Amino acid sequence: MKYEIACVDDNKLNLDCLVTILERDFEVFPYMKQDQFLEELPQRDFSCILLDLHMPEGDGFSLYEKILANPKFKNCPIFFISTDDSEEARIKSLTLGAVDYISRYVPPMELIARIKSKLKFFQSHRSVTEFDDLKINLTLLKTFIKDEEVSLTFIELKLLTLMLRNFPDAISKEMLIENVWKGASVQDATIHTHVFNLNTKLTRWNYEIQVAKSIGLQMIRKSP
Repeated sequence: MKYEIACVDDNKLNLDCLVTILERDFEVFPYMKQDQFLEELPQRDFSCILLDLHMPEGDGFSLYEKILANPKFKNCPIFFISTDDSEEARIKSLTLGAVDYISRYVPPMELIARIKSKLKFFQSHRSVTEFDDLKINLTLLKTFIKDEEVSLTFIELKLLTLMLRNFPDAISKEMLIENVWKGASVQDATIHTHVFNLNTKLTRWNYEIQVAKSIGLQMIRKSP
């Protein structure tokens, strides 16, 4: 059974292209009109929703908020797709809670892979993980320290979840790449950057992730 995915875009050409790209892997429901989409939303069981950012009836951000107003879709993964590659748009979409912000220029296979990857993660990790004042809600893809939300990227969230599930054991580089990057070729500098950024965002937590050449990554308690 295919995942059902809704695509909302006022541009017919863009919408037709998305349908052509996605219909082999998903059951696609295209919408050019936001009103029609919102009217049908309560009767549907979409696995995820793909929103254009700039539309004359209202931008994707306002539509996103209307979707979340329906309790049935509070936990539905929502993606933004746009030619707007500005840092402001990306940050705002991820801050709102979108699971990904996808450039309209990405190759078709990458678009499919990114949607599938996040859907797979979302469907297989519907749970809450808690550890020493830190809580990860994997249904909502949100992280909290003492009930205050911490904004993590999807990679940071996967990395942190992997560390928590294996604590106190260390994580080898091979295991990290296989679980976080699905076996892709990743440079040490890339791993170090993600670890540094993650530790920076978790400064109020009592633990940190350290990189050790001989053993990989290990989560340790900070010195008092």
